[in-house]
Amino acid sequence: MSIDPLLGERLQAALHCRHPKLWLHLLRALAKGKPVAKASIALALDIPLRDIETDLMEFKDTVFDDDGNIVACGLSLIPTPHRFSVDGHNLFTWCALDALMYPVALQQMALVESLCPVTEVAVRLTVTPTGVTALTPAETVVSLVIPADQAGCCNVRNTFCSQVHFLSSPEAADKWRSTYPEATILSVEEVWHLGWAIAQRRLADACRGWRGRA
Repeated sequence: MSIDPLLGERLQAALHCRHPKLWLHLLRALAKGKPVAKASIALALDIPLRDIETDLMEFKDTVFDDDGNIVACGLSLIPTPHRFSVDGHNLFTWCALDALMYPVALQQMALVESLCPVTEVAVRLTVTPTGVTALTPAETVVSLVIPADQAGCCNVRNTFCSQVHFLSSPEAADKWRSTYPEATILSVEEVWHLGWAIAQRRLADACRGWRGRA
């Protein structure tokens, strides 16, 4: 498979994660299907609560419930167009790339269902740490828009995620690009590979315990 290396580099740079250890723990915790308390993160990572709260301030798109617990940060307990079922928990993601990338980071299989924003056809697929299977419709593609500036891994819901969708056919993609001409259209497999590369970098950084500070 040939993907423009520059595209991958630009995507990695735009979605750079400054706190991969926190991101990974939060992803795994949300995957259990319940709100995540900040104090539980601090305890699990052995990091002072004040540092966790400071780091979470950089995840500007994170959604909290009325009790101050995290309910969405890429992976979501709140409904979106992208259903993401893992280990018996019915969850959601903010975009198609997340749905393709998170099984790699979680090392778990996920069942994904997403409505094409053009045709409203349901796109269904199984995503595993090693690839994609059972894709219907088979001609489904993905729209991808690279943020112009580095936005960070959890601050791109409006600038990136809102335009990254499963499109049920090349014809639907053409209609989408008539409204969003800056979008790149790729196969589902190509976007899975891009997501795999992002997840692998974050996993490596998390294992090293790297925590970025400005």
